[in-house]
Amino acid sequence: MESIMGLRKSSIGTLLGTCAMCAVSTAFGQTPAQSGTAARDQGLEEIVVTARFREELLQETPLAITAITSDEIEARNFTSSYELGYTVPNAALRPAQAAFGNTMTAYIRGIGQYDFLPEFEPGVAIYFDDVLHPVTMGSMVDLLDLERVEVLRGPQGTLFGRGAIGGAIRYVSRRPQGDDSGSISVTYGRFDRVDVRASYDFAITDNLFARVTGVSKRRDGHQTVIDFACAFPDQAGTLPRRIFNRTSDCKIGTQGGEDVTGARAALRFVPREDLEFSLSGDFLQDDSEARADTLVTIARNPQTGLLPGPFQAWSDAMQAQFGVPFDERFLPPNIYTSYATYSDPATGIAFEPRTALEQWGVSGKADWSINDRLRMELILARREFDSAFATDADQSPLGEQTVDGRQHFEATTAELRFSGRAMDRVDWTVGYFHYEGEFTSAQQVSIGAFQAPGATFLVNGLNFTESENNSVFAHTVWDVTDRLSFTLGMRYSEDTKDEQFDNTIVRSVGSADNDRFDWKAGIDYKITDDVLGYFSAATGYRPQAFNPRPFQVTQFVPVDGEEATSYELGIKSDLFERRLRLNVAAFYIDYNQRILPVGGTECVADNDGQYIGLVPPGTPDAVTDSLGQTCIDVNGPPPPGAVTSRTFYTNIPAEVTGAELEFQFRPIDALTISGVFGYTDFKGDEEDNPGLLGAAVTQLFSDYPVFVPELNWALSLSYNFGTRGGATITPRLDVYGQSETCPTLHTDDPGTQSTATIDQRCTDGYELINARIEWGSPNGTWRAAFGVNNLANKEYFLNKFDLSVFGQPTIEGQPGRPREWYVQFTRSF
Repeated sequence: MESIMGLRKSSIGTLLGTCAMCAVSTAFGQTPAQSGTAARDQGLEEIVVTARFREELLQETPLAITAITSDEIEARNFTSSYELGYTVPNAALRPAQAAFGNTMTAYIRGIGQYDFLPEFEPGVAIYFDDVLHPVTMGSMVDLLDLERVEVLRGPQGTLFGRGAIGGAIRYVSRRPQGDDSGSISVTYGRFDRVDVRASYDFAITDNLFARVTGVSKRRDGHQTVIDFACAFPDQAGTLPRRIFNRTSDCKIGTQGGEDVTGARAALRFVPREDLEFSLSGDFLQDDSEARADTLVTIARNPQTGLLPGPFQAWSDAMQAQFGVPFDERFLPPNIYTSYATYSDPATGIAFEPRTALEQWGVSGKADWSINDRLRMELILARREFDSAFATDADQSPLGEQTVDGRQHFEATTAELRFSGRAMDRVDWTVGYFHYEGEFTSAQQVSIGAFQAPGATFLVNGLNFTESENNSVFAHTVWDVTDRLSFTLGMRYSEDTKDEQFDNTIVRSVGSADNDRFDWKAGIDYKITDDVLGYFSAATGYRPQAFNPRPFQVTQFVPVDGEEATSYELGIKSDLFERRLRLNVAAFYIDYNQRILPVGGTECVADNDGQYIGLVPPGTPDAVTDSLGQTCIDVNGPPPPGAVTSRTFYTNIPAEVTGAELEFQFRPIDALTISGVFGYTDFKGDEEDNPGLLGAAVTQLFSDYPVFVPELNWALSLSYNFGTRGGATITPRLDVYGQSETCPTLHTDDPGTQSTATIDQRCTDGYELINARIEWGSPNGTWRAAFGVNNLANKEYFLNKFDLSVFGQPTIEGQPGRPREWYVQFTRSF
């Protein structure tokens, strides 16, 4: 491994340049490194998808869709759902920040959702075997026994499920075939990684088939947690030690470790050719460590050098009690080190560092071909999960903010679809969808700055949300000629959300109701037998929501929903006898209603919602809040001070334009080159009128959309060597990249701008290089692989969490994994 460890930057640049000229093996459906020789005797593989709920070739589907096959997932060594985003243009899928537990932040074409709380609906809908996962929490899962994953870009809803304003991700599992087949795979790697996967498909009777699958994943964390008082006794004052052996490395433990067990079982009953019943159940037990989290910077007022608001007084109190203020001594030497204790030394409050999730689901499907022109499908499902996670916002032993969260969620969904073909020219689908869910979130939040001497300030939040959706939809495709088709679809949705909110400070109830009509229209034309052009327009929406984190009763208010109209022009082509596949698309989104969270401040109010410290402008010691109000501290309810933090959910229009490229090239049978490129230009009206963000805002320092990179790309190549004995050897190289992303907007609002610089808030762009070489036996039953992820050992952040917009003094970052090697053995039968 010395040659890998010593890889120089100049070599990396040469490698990237070579890859950029060659391009990549991407996720829109290719099987790049098959064990046998079948793929070597033909052009690119034809991929069948069911995004429109009938089997059709990917290249003949007039949608912006990326299909990622199981072979592609294995060849790229993807094991978690967020990794799929590396290979989809204009898709940003990442683990949420440590404060949001087992949640995947999903954005497509600039539209998505990052919060785990159910007050906001996801912008990207996620389906497991046609069953909706209605909330963002619990969406970052293992890629267990999949046939393929389909990522649909743009508004969805006229064909299936619940409406989605940004796009949809469909996980399609392998169906039982009863063919007595199976496989077992074992992986060992750095950080004592041990993954075991196994599946078996068998027949119970001549028409009853079963498939069982299991997975176990274990590995140590990639971030070391150090006892600060042990490692730096001269800087630790009288802070309590956790390790007393001076000869030790002062290591308490790690963060980012994985401990996951999952299983899935499926039954398929085919009593006759036109009728089929399916039943499946899955279970996931995730007892992983707390997410890796790093203190990136300490936010100070640039004029005074003091911490914001009451946090300077808290820091002074820590210095008086322990001889240690909260300052830059707690910035770690590298992103893989933390001083977190998940406790408050002043009060003794302590939480268990973890990111745990227990999730199960069961679903049943009836599929009846009533006749040659009419089909009925009924899907019923139930899903529940329990989550528990903790975060240490300051990543230090002082306990500036420590959170322990526990959530329970349960949901029932039902979907009935009828589809058929009329007059030999019209394919149609009509359906009904129902969802009802309950989400309970209990959180304990310890904030040191709000504690009176000798007392504990502990927010015990207990929030209960009930959601329901009822929808009807219809979709038609009219084949005017063998080459020309028109598409027309509609959807009518009714949503209700009832909220019972109690976070110790604010107790309130609320309800929101929405009804909405959406449509889709399109035209597609086969220019030649191998080239398809299409144009489509569609609308999408996100229902009304609530401010999920009110600091006083005036902030528990409804938030208007979102609306968008998307226009898309694309071409799909297979050229040179299917040696070159080239798909391009351009889009424009009129995001005419958009929920935009902006951190700020608000004058303190009493429990009846009346502001209690309002004074005329110019009053001595008065401050101006984000609403333009002037107020003074009159010792109101906690937190103390003239103003309190507030997140403003404004509704500001935006425009999103972009382009996407996906290609595959097989110049010779053994070599596959392919790639993706995505460009998103997001422009909100606040760029030209910052005052829309609040009365006190006069300047917008950054126009990056939240969590959305302007550019993303992927490049790969693989070469399948055949040996004289019939075995195959397939080396593979993958490069993934994206531009800068930011967790918040950056304004001059006085409540949010006494903080660190924009560069420290945002996540730099990065490129990752993965390499793999695989050997396959002549009959394809044995495979062995060696790979290295993050070959260049790039230090990067998956995301950052900017608490300075809430008036707190910290910005955290979640470091991505460093270089990791692995070996893998697979036996198929």
